Amino acid sequence: MAVPNSSRGHPDLAAEVVSPNDAFREVADKALDWLAAGARMVLVVEPADRTVTVHRATDDVSVLRDGDVLDGADVVPGFRVPIADIFG
Repeated sequence: MAVPNSSRGHPDLAAEVVSPNDAFREVADKALDWLAAGARMVLVVEPADRTVTVHRATDDVSVLRDGDVLDGADVVPGFRVPIADIFG
């Protein structure tokens, strides 16, 4: 996933699905880049750990696991999905 130049715009929501070959630092850097470009929420989906890390700001990060619910909050109002459903 390429992070857009902030002069070209940005999405409100960005998502990255971590593949087995991705380095943790690279994925974390992409999330920070999306936030810096103006994204309001960045999701990092980690199938191996069955987690979704929600980045709302550099100091507002939460890790969701089975039993938790991903909520789009003010970025995608009305969007709610159990984490267990994401991984089937």
